[in-house]
Amino acid sequence: MYEPKDFAEIIFKQRYAITANETYEEACLRVAKHVAMAENGSSEKYAERFSKAMVENKFIPGGRIWYGSGRMKGQLLNCFVIPTEDTREGWGKAVNDMLIISGTGGGVGMNFSPVRPRGAPIRGTGGESTGAVSLMEIINQTGEVIKAGGGRRTALMQCLRYDHADILEFLHKKFNKVDVNKDNLVEFMNNTYPNLPKDDLDRIVEMYSGDFEEVVKSLIKYQLDQRLKNANVSVLVDQKFFDSIKNDEFIEFEWGGKEMGRVKAREIWDIIIKNSWESGEPGILNQGFANDMNNIWYHKKLVSTNPCGEIWLEEYGCCDLGAINLVNHIDSETNDIDWDSLADTVTLGVRFLDNVLDVNVYPLKKIEQNCQEVRRIGLGIMGLGHALIKLGLKYNNAEGRKMVDKIFNFIKKRGYEASTYLAAEKGPFPAFNSEKFLESGFCKTLTKGTRAKIREYGIRNCAILTIAPTGTTSIMAATSSGIEPVFSAGYKRRYYASEDDSNERVIKEEIVIDPLFKDLYEQNYDLSAFVSAHQIDVEDHLRMQSVVQKHIDNAVSKTINLPNDYPIDKYGSLLLKYGPKLKGTTVYRSGSRGNEPLVPLEIEEAISYLKEQEVEIGAAQSDCPSGICEI
Repeated sequence: MYEPKDFAEIIFKQRYAITANETYEEACLRVAKHVAMAENGSSEKYAERFSKAMVENKFIPGGRIWYGSGRMKGQLLNCFVIPTEDTREGWGKAVNDMLIISGTGGGVGMNFSPVRPRGAPIRGTGGESTGAVSLMEIINQTGEVIKAGGGRRTALMQCLRYDHADILEFLHKKFNKVDVNKDNLVEFMNNTYPNLPKDDLDRIVEMYSGDFEEVVKSLIKYQLDQRLKNANVSVLVDQKFFDSIKNDEFIEFEWGGKEMGRVKAREIWDIIIKNSWESGEPGILNQGFANDMNNIWYHKKLVSTNPCGEIWLEEYGCCDLGAINLVNHIDSETNDIDWDSLADTVTLGVRFLDNVLDVNVYPLKKIEQNCQEVRRIGLGIMGLGHALIKLGLKYNNAEGRKMVDKIFNFIKKRGYEASTYLAAEKGPFPAFNSEKFLESGFCKTLTKGTRAKIREYGIRNCAILTIAPTGTTSIMAATSSGIEPVFSAGYKRRYYASEDDSNERVIKEEIVIDPLFKDLYEQNYDLSAFVSAHQIDVEDHLRMQSVVQKHIDNAVSKTINLPNDYPIDKYGSLLLKYGPKLKGTTVYRSGSRGNEPLVPLEIEEAISYLKEQEVEIGAAQSDCPSGICEI
């Protein structure tokens, strides 16, 4: 039986225990019983099976499921996508929907492309539109009010298509040629950040550990626009955009048949690359490719992702997340994946997440209707980085990628078969159309045998697989997050804390060692496969994401780590190469957000600290580039 220790125990107690005295085993049973209520006549049997998989640290539900299970109004879903409309009433509805969802702890994804651009005429009033970014600002400020009220930080994804006339405003073009120095610093701050709240400034000071001037310079350098500070921002693209860049063509802007200007596709791309290189944003979301692979293309289009980007969703779609802990599916005797055990966990995970859709208390009726209609789930994995190391394989070579390809092809096959068996037992999702479903780009990657089963039995869920970051849940499970490589053998953790018997806050530092590294070192294992995220070439990160993406029907959330001095033109070329076949890309350049709270250690350094015994033990994940996700 698994029992969280050190950092893992802290995360469990702070985030997921329902009472101060609840044990991990008790929490597993609480969650399992709640989710098993969907099983008519078999709830006890499945509660036992669900609980066993969780207690053995083989299957880890998403954070909202841990938190909401057993509560009277348990909202178990992580995130949602809501529509935006080009009307005053639509704006008000978007704000209202976002308020309700955020009040239940859910994140919100929004595509602002339907909103008419700045300067477009408004019939009936003779006025002009204030544009899509204005609505983003309203949504962002609403999120700020919720946070200020003491609730969970609002998580937002704000997207805009590359061919929307407000795209340059969205990309902060005004920052590109600013030359800031001591003489114009005050003027720049007054013009750019006239309403910077004190608590935000304090947070930034802590982040950068510098004086006021240096903090402000950092803000400017890293393109942190306070208008959208509570959101991840991403540009929606498609194959036409990539082709336009390649062919040096213009993007034509129009609204309601009226021309609203044009700009070279390359210029838009260069701004995207520059801003993301400098600050980690915007992300790139390939809406075209996502819809090419959309299993319900005949029913609803995919309009946006959740804030972390792992699931493309239709309007009023939801994220129903859980992860297989891959590292606990290794047969130590054969030094291979325990394929039978993995198959069992995949089957159980699909059933578990399908049940969540039936026991959840939904924040909006339209969300409930849509989620019941398409029954989208997001079964993923955690611990890939640790698993490869235990298998003696490197994350950044062909042999490692070959094993990953085999693993995810297996999970895809078993996941889809599990959903067909559920359909035979409980019925397919209501919007299922056999012939049209099988015509989707993704379904064409399935084997003939799996496609035949779908034709015979139907399928319970419109989409099944995803790769989420698994932030705090992977820390609780003491393993590497999602499909990320190991962060490092160990790291220095910097944080602010009060001095003893004093209200003064000072920077403190502690050494944290990766739990797998500690075990392998103490057992005299070969550590050559222990390759950290910062040691892996940028293209090898993209290669790994590409290998996984072809087996995932939702999307893949992964951070592409860039060294601080990585050439911006090379980075842009690589994204042009791999972007067309990825549903989304997010980069993080080391140091681009100022002083970092986690400083990776080399293997030799980690060993020396282990010998001194003055260390903490815990898995690590760096924060998402925007800082909105609570890692």
